[in-house]
Amino acid sequence: MESTSSRATATQREQWMVEGQVFRIYELFGSIPRNAQTQLLELQRDNHIEYLTKGLRQLGPSFTVLDANRPWLCYWILHSIALLGDALDDELEDNVIDFLGCCQDVNGGYGGGPGQMPHLATTYAAINSLITLGGDRSLSSINRHNLHTFLLRMKDRNGGFRMHDAGEMDVRACYTAISVASVLNILDYELVKDVGNYILRFVSSCSV
Repeated sequence: MESTSSRATATQREQWMVEGQVFRIYELFGSIPRNAQTQLLELQRDNHIEYLTKGLRQLGPSFTVLDANRPWLCYWILHSIALLGDALDDELEDNVIDFLGCCQDVNGGYGGGPGQMPHLATTYAAINSLITLGGDRSLSSINRHNLHTFLLRMKDRNGGFRMHDAGEMDVRACYTAISVASVLNILDYELVKDVGNYILRFVSSCSV
């Protein structure tokens, strides 16, 4: 019988290599005295905040490939800053809110950038970015009525959700749709109907 390693893809092999390297680092770290561990685990908080804030203002040309993921970039940066216990200045916060407002489609949902098709993944990122910022201006920028309409439009008769109009359907779409509806308090029977049954069928179809 053919072994798993002989059928592995290049991506799997690279992942195993990285896992091995990380495991060796953990082994090395675990072998040194606890007081030395503490000294090695210094979080350069100020440097991280400076890097994140700079990225929120302007990203380099290498990020062009993520043009359709700009709400995700906002979310990753804002969430990291929040975890570090810091906040944006008023001007930068207003700029983020305005930018995400430009990503909000007139018919509900958020696209990956201004003028782009609304998508459940970027909707999830945009909503969580605005919640992370908090405050009246941030939260009132969300058109809950249109967003609910968008979520219903993504809902399929089989109980699942599509990521965008005529897009793929999977458990990721279910999670982002239900999560967004829940945090915004717009979750209702129409949205949750048969979602559990769809997920069970989907998971069963993925079983080997």
